[in-house]
Amino acid sequence: MTSTDPNDPIADALLGESTYERVRVERYALIKRRIPQKLVYQSGLLLALALVVPITATYPTSVQAAFPGGEPLWASPLVLWLGVYAGSIELGTAACLVAVAIVRRSREPQLSESQAHMLLNVEDVASMFGLATGGFAILLTVGFFSLGHAGAETFQAVIDSAPRNPYGQTGVPIPVIAVGAAAAISAGAVYVVSQYLASK
Repeated sequence: MTSTDPNDPIADALLGESTYERVRVERYALIKRRIPQKLVYQSGLLLALALVVPITATYPTSVQAAFPGGEPLWASPLVLWLGVYAGSIELGTAACLVAVAIVRRSREPQLSESQAHMLLNVEDVASMFGLATGGFAILLTVGFFSLGHAGAETFQAVIDSAPRNPYGQTGVPIPVIAVGAAAAISAGAVYVVSQYLASK
């Protein structure tokens, strides 16, 4: 059967030939969007992570002095590792979503209901980790970096109150500018893939 109303995506999914789309509409999920839209959200989160570069580059001089060599863009502060973790989650879960989309399209219309459920389980887990866990970690990272614009006193108060200096140098030399650039490039790549999948 095929849908008679292409303007109704739910009816289209229920009456269409795609087992995957029918099961997706029938089952409960916290994030109901299709994979291309989820990838757009993830590209937006990666772009938000890239904001650490302009945020850091515009620190007042008094805050810049708190970083090794007075160059925060080339520092590897502890809090940056939260951003590295978040970016890795976004890329890993985006790859899972793309894999689900590829497997689904390669097996339809022979895809069984049990296979559709399995793919949707993977999609749901990847979506929750990417959009919820990864998104929260990115917001925390950007928030910590934004504190540098709250004034030198506030910035120093955060450092003094933390059990370990969140802006202190780590032993792994991955600078802020490298993480920001990688996040921006990744955001563009994920967005391009989302548009490609949406056009298919």
